[in-house]
Amino acid sequence: MNRIRMLRNQLDMTQERFSEYCDVSRASIARYEAGERIDRTNAEKIASACGTTVDFVLGYGPTPKNLSEVFMIKKQAIPIIGEIACGFPINAEQNIEGYADLPDGIHADFALRCKGDSMTPTFLDGDLVLVRNQPDVEDGQIAVILLDREATLKHVYHHGSELILVADNPTYPPIRASLNNDNPVTIQGLAIGYTRMLVK
Repeated sequence: MNRIRMLRNQLDMTQERFSEYCDVSRASIARYEAGERIDRTNAEKIASACGTTVDFVLGYGPTPKNLSEVFMIKKQAIPIIGEIACGFPINAEQNIEGYADLPDGIHADFALRCKGDSMTPTFLDGDLVLVRNQPDVEDGQIAVILLDREATLKHVYHHGSELILVADNPTYPPIRASLNNDNPVTIQGLAIGYTRMLVK
């Protein structure tokens, strides 16, 4: 089996995502999977991204029997999806703009880029917020909230049939959002951390 395709399939990625993950053009990945010989520079990039050896990527030596274990040591890559308002809500565009690598032990499903200053000093404009998918959070926790089809990042407090969304920056007033109207507020996930350094 073509080893580039094998690596990509082990990571369960499309050619486009795999090319971004390895910092190798999608056209090159497609050519390698079609049988074109891979150059050493790109082989080194792919080997480094996938946690394997250059020799394996170049087709030398047998297929490792523990191939799936090789990938267990690679950091998880999660999609960066659009922006999240740290101020007043902005449109929740579902466009993947890249991927973030997570250290071992961090379990997140996606990342959103902060825009605004309502969550200062916890989150700054431009930070990546790491989010774990879950439909509810405890009072006081920071969550990604979808409100009238717009996303925002706030502390969440439950109050009867409402959620009260509170900023860290005291210049922003709390937002009261009903759980029972035609376009109800929904919790998209729990903010578990942030990063500025792990974007691929």
